[in-house]
Amino acid sequence: ITSASAVPTGTVPVGQAIFKCNVPGVIALSFDDGPFDYTEKAMDLLKAAGMHGTFFVNGQNYGNIYDRGSTLQRMLREGHQIGSHTWSHPFLTSLSAAAVQKQMVDVENALYTLVGKAPTYMRPPYFDYNQTTLDIMGELGYKVIIADIDTRDWATNNATNYHTAVNNFREGVAKGGSISLMHDVHAGSINLILPEVIKIVLDKGLRAVTVGECLGEVPSKWYRASPRPQTSFTPQPTSATSTGPPRTQPTGVVGPDGACGGTNKYVCGTGFCCSQYGFCGSSDQYCGAGCQPLFGLCN
Repeated sequence: ITSASAVPTGTVPVGQAIFKCNVPGVIALSFDDGPFDYTEKAMDLLKAAGMHGTFFVNGQNYGNIYDRGSTLQRMLREGHQIGSHTWSHPFLTSLSAAAVQKQMVDVENALYTLVGKAPTYMRPPYFDYNQTTLDIMGELGYKVIIADIDTRDWATNNATNYHTAVNNFREGVAKGGSISLMHDVHAGSINLILPEVIKIVLDKGLRAVTVGECLGEVPSKWYRASPRPQTSFTPQPTSATSTGPPRTQPTGVVGPDGACGGTNKYVCGTGFCCSQYGFCGSSDQYCGAGCQPLFGLCN
């Protein structure tokens, strides 16, 4: 993590699970697991209805993200929001802190290459997270978006059962839900379910917007201002903390991708602390409890 300024300071808190919108009269339609063959059709339908959505993308899931540059560029051009859904869609709670960071950084690097920016919003695959996951996402500067309307379209998206997913959406809206989950990787989800979802939104007089807009945050805060270091990531974090800060900035090999500590004893650059999870940064989340001053000191 290069600096606190690399992550925009917005109105939406980082490192906390967010389930619903706080702007009245709106709904956020979000799509996971793409981009894939049906993502363009999803954007066609949204455009025709005057709606915007949020696409939480993977790097390697249904194909490789590097093959979908034009689709991602269209997302931004037409006012949609891109969020991260990790590189390969793992259960994050099963991974080490270093592996979680790599899942996020690899998507960032791909998006910088393809569209010139990387997101500050993410969704954990399978809604799988715990407090450690949230702490890591906070350190990485991510707003963690869950949902309060789960259509479960992945399970019911063919001609005989897609109405189950539509009803899940309808019932979720009736209960006051405002962030919905669908998937743009299933033909039935886009060809059968999404048109019905759009009708429900219009019938309810709701405005379909991005997750960022539904949380009242301006678009400039949805993305990062600059990349993290572009190097390979190999170290494992350490859970050990030192008993007291050294008098001078630690010396040694500066870790790749903002990593520090671990078995390689990587250090942070000047002015950055090594957090308890083995990442460098300068915000309170790095410099407070759990800081490892043997590997980095905040100013």
